[in-house]
Amino acid sequence: AKLKQKVDTKILKIFTGDPTRFGFPEPDHKLYESHPIVNSLVLHHVGHGDINVMPSIERFEGDTVHFSNGTSKDYDMILLATGYKLHYPFVDDSHLNLVDHTPKLFLNIFPPKEDTLFVVGLVEAAGIGWQGRYNQAELVALAIDAKINRPEAFKKFKARRQENNEDLRGGMQYMKLARMSYYVHKDTYLKKMKKYSEVLGN
Repeated sequence: AKLKQKVDTKILKIFTGDPTRFGFPEPDHKLYESHPIVNSLVLHHVGHGDINVMPSIERFEGDTVHFSNGTSKDYDMILLATGYKLHYPFVDDSHLNLVDHTPKLFLNIFPPKEDTLFVVGLVEAAGIGWQGRYNQAELVALAIDAKINRPEAFKKFKARRQENNEDLRGGMQYMKLARMSYYVHKDTYLKKMKKYSEVLGN
């Protein structure tokens, strides 16, 4: 993972150059430690003046926005595009093993102490796509089947689930943000799911 991080950083700089020359801030993290923005047209539109990159907002005064670099400008509208906030109002927090307002689940699927509650889709990784969600659903089906038909295999799986200490980062140091709490390293994650599919299948 560390090698890929270094190589991809160099390749990205060859293709895009230094984004700070367009006014973007210097990143405070390395590539893949936060979800990268993948949009080949952003630099095009910034370069043609369709998009203006501004520093962070310091304060508002009516229609005037004051920026951290001391400049200000009037705007008609401000649209907040901040991403997704994890929220499960239909499930009591105690069932989700919340840590810092984020579900801490075994393999991002299984609460440590619940046998009949599963969360599918709470995973993000570069390149994991729908295949990762499919594998999650398949593992849930195996767990349900093992609970009914292979109690010894389920017991072994349950013990590991309650420990809940699998490292899914594959050497990556993701940013300590709520939105990054369910990020995994794709290859590491898929290997772990394969491992526990075999545990439940025996």
